[in-house]
Amino acid sequence: MNSTEPQAPSATLTTMKIHPPLLAGVLVLVTLALHFMLPEERSVGWYQVIGLIVVAGGAGLSSFAAAIFQARDTTRKPWGEPTAFVVQPPFTWTRNPMYLGLAAVLLGLAIFFESIAMLLAPAVFFAVIDRMLIPREEETMERLFGQDYVAYKDRVRRWI
Repeated sequence: MNSTEPQAPSATLTTMKIHPPLLAGVLVLVTLALHFMLPEERSVGWYQVIGLIVVAGGAGLSSFAAAIFQARDTTRKPWGEPTAFVVQPPFTWTRNPMYLGLAAVLLGLAIFFESIAMLLAPAVFFAVIDRMLIPREEETMERLFGQDYVAYKDRVRRWI
């Protein structure tokens, strides 16, 4: 394990069943409400094009990775028991492309709306996923796939 990666969470945190797409959706709604409550002058600009590109890229990455899991008939649920160890692009350059894609969607929406308040969404999403879900998933993968998974963790970064 890299020294920069967090240690395993407490037993209480590992029993929570967090649905990453639902978490992302709730964060979008909350931060979008905050965005419109704050007094700002709104206009159309370059940031909306960039924001849409980031949203499309994130949605595409997350959907593609999820489709690979579905094709391999393995679970996409963070608390589920995987039946396959997937090591093909995009899993060769990030261990968590579905989460990375959802974080990119949240960041793209913040850029699109040019909203400081909406930057909370990708930050909170990253923190929750990185500290609460991924450590449990990694424990499960190590238990099921042993040294192959440990070697994979050593060569492929958690995020990017």
